[in-house]
Amino acid sequence: MYKYTTFEEEAERKKIRGRVLSVLEFDKVINELKEMARTPYGRGLAEALVPTTDPSVVAESLRDTEEAFTYINKYGPLPLGSLPDITNALSYTKAGGVLTMRSLLDIAVFLRGVETLKKIVSGEHADMYETNLFSSINALYPVEKLEKEISFAIVSEDEMNDRASDTLYSIRREKKELAQNIRVLLDRVIRSHEDILQEAIITMRGERYCVPVKAEHKGKLPGIVHDTSSTGQTVFVEPMAVVEANNRIRELSSMEKAEIERILEDLTDKVKRERGSLKSDISLISCIDLASAKADLAIKMNAVKPALNEEGKIRLIKARHPLIDPERVVPVDIINGIDYRTLVITGPNTGGKTVSLKTCGLLTLMTMAGLMIPAATGSEVAVFDRVLADIGDEQSIEQSLSTFSAHMSNIVFILKNVRGRSLVLLDELGSGTDPAEGAALAVAVLDDLYEKGCVTMATTHYKELKAYAITTEGVQNAACEFDTDTLSPTYRLKIGMPGVSNAFVISRKLGLPKRIIEDATARLSEEEMSFEHLLAEAEANGKEAARLKEENFKLNEELKAKAEELETERKALKSSKTKILNDMRAEQKALLEEKQEELDEEIRRIKKKAKKSHEESAAEELDKIRRRLRAGVKDLRSDDEDDKLQMVSLPGEAPKAVKEGEQYFVPHLNVTGTVTAAPNGRNKKVRISSGIMTYTVELEQLRMPTAEQKEKPKEQTKTRRDRPVNYKADSATKMRMEKSQTVMPEIMLLGKTVAEAESALDTYIDSCQLAGVREIRIVHGKGTGALRSAIDTMLRGDVRVKSHRLGTIGEGDDGVTIATLN
Repeated sequence: MYKYTTFEEEAERKKIRGRVLSVLEFDKVINELKEMARTPYGRGLAEALVPTTDPSVVAESLRDTEEAFTYINKYGPLPLGSLPDITNALSYTKAGGVLTMRSLLDIAVFLRGVETLKKIVSGEHADMYETNLFSSINALYPVEKLEKEISFAIVSEDEMNDRASDTLYSIRREKKELAQNIRVLLDRVIRSHEDILQEAIITMRGERYCVPVKAEHKGKLPGIVHDTSSTGQTVFVEPMAVVEANNRIRELSSMEKAEIERILEDLTDKVKRERGSLKSDISLISCIDLASAKADLAIKMNAVKPALNEEGKIRLIKARHPLIDPERVVPVDIINGIDYRTLVITGPNTGGKTVSLKTCGLLTLMTMAGLMIPAATGSEVAVFDRVLADIGDEQSIEQSLSTFSAHMSNIVFILKNVRGRSLVLLDELGSGTDPAEGAALAVAVLDDLYEKGCVTMATTHYKELKAYAITTEGVQNAACEFDTDTLSPTYRLKIGMPGVSNAFVISRKLGLPKRIIEDATARLSEEEMSFEHLLAEAEANGKEAARLKEENFKLNEELKAKAEELETERKALKSSKTKILNDMRAEQKALLEEKQEELDEEIRRIKKKAKKSHEESAAEELDKIRRRLRAGVKDLRSDDEDDKLQMVSLPGEAPKAVKEGEQYFVPHLNVTGTVTAAPNGRNKKVRISSGIMTYTVELEQLRMPTAEQKEKPKEQTKTRRDRPVNYKADSATKMRMEKSQTVMPEIMLLGKTVAEAESALDTYIDSCQLAGVREIRIVHGKGTGALRSAIDTMLRGDVRVKSHRLGTIGEGDDGVTIATLN
């Protein structure tokens, strides 16, 4: 019967898992990828990332990586920031729980991060509009209303805003008033019982206001004892006069706690209603962050996006193993699956055979996982149905397996699991047993894999496999170079030529006696000697060919540079010639234009005679307009001079010295008032109070009041209203009346920078003075204390502020400042 599978099950079935990932060190690349992720959601996806055999999924994943790579290189990192993990909070709401203030603040931070990320979809990034990356970003839903409600209601993880609800504001205001009344009563108690008190202070015990009484006098103050000092010399007594008020504060505290719980329930319910949008945003953020992390890893590795194919073709150009130090790694060119499907690599130990094998396998897995690879442009990688590898010495004492047995167990597993297009990587094939038998087994395994359509890479030391690669169609030799002069490998992979043993050459250079080397040589058959000689000669010819190719390349580059230089000179000469011709044409054109102008002038002269009468009348009209304009400018200047004169020659006697508390007359306002802030230093302005109004005027605008002006300031003020006086003064009075109706005695500075807070507070104090507000409440929060300190410094140096203090319990504690204005 046909078995139906879901899309998710089919996608999971196509993923590559198991031992091959650790053998080829794919897990180490994933660890680097996780470090690049900037959100917990992206790190989760990075940790779960594995290669897939679905070509369409690989192509789409690589496209996502390339789009993020392009954006980051053009515009810088995506603004992902440090988004908090809110998945547990959403699960908690689903279970019916009420979120804490900390959890709600995390949700607000997440939503602000979503809003910030979405803002990059703007005009300056128009070239990215059609990408999957921007489609995902554009699909984000910030839920701005929810973020604003949470941010307004909650000040910090342990403090809720007084204005979170009208009920909470009323409760806290009543608590504040009661606390003030209690302090007044306790101040009286302290003054009347100073002799029995340990200290003249008010303290709190169990959320109740108390005074410290000497233990020997505790019976002299009627009240309730709530605590005793550690020495026993002081008892903390709640006087009977404040018991009822303390009880009411206790009730209000319970009401406050219940109201806060209600607000949290309400906000949690709103989060629950937006749970679907939040989960969708989390899913999108996860994919965006994963693409960003893959792009950052590509930048770190200097990687490129390879071309994809489904025919098993591998073409890696200047490929580098991503886990080897970039300063030390030697790039290699690996080609397989095009003209041949089996590549046999030979060469000395530690010569780079295994690294080449792992580089091919790891870069293939990275491509199939949607990662860009550290190689040169033009590289191409196939999407395989299987990637199978037997690399390394895996002998096991516990399982009684020798090196040969361990290799054979892996090869048996590989042969059983080959499917469709498979990439098979075999290290030291056939080693660990008799060379003749091992070589025979190796040839048989390679033949079987070739017949099954696999693309295979195998390393070996057997000369039989070298001969097999030479004589068998579809099989190719490759060698890791060895420098016999320095006795060290070059780690370069040369395809098309088997590796030379170099055993006799190395032994001779290391000092092995000549007679032993000659004896060993004599023991080789003539065929073996001829084969090794041919290989050595071919290798030497190959090196010479490579040298000549490099020289030819350099000559071509020099010729190309010379040709470009000649082309530049030719263009310069052509440009010079063009300039000369253009100059000549310009000169001729100028001459013709000059003649044309003379002709035009003659025509205008003739026409002018015909229109002289009309032009004369037009000129007269223009002259009239000019005269009217000049007269208007003159009038404006005289008005300005009159204004200045009026300011200078004010009536009355100017005071010799202005003193705080003295009365003075302001002629242009027609107001007599008392100076509340005298000028100091460079400040040439004074603050004067008249009735409920306060004015700031220039020092030279003050005059000594007459007896009549001192006795009847109100009548004069009324007279000023009845007659047409300075319009600016009337506007100021009107503005002050409007301010008194709109200005609240509290300002919220939460979330602002120091500069923003200082600017807002400065404007607010001006508005309060215009409105006649004398006591204000400045909400700045606790936080690090930087904003509180800046506000304290500003208020100390402000002449408009009479005094200020931090809030008490019930007022907001250290999170608010209470200021009294002059």
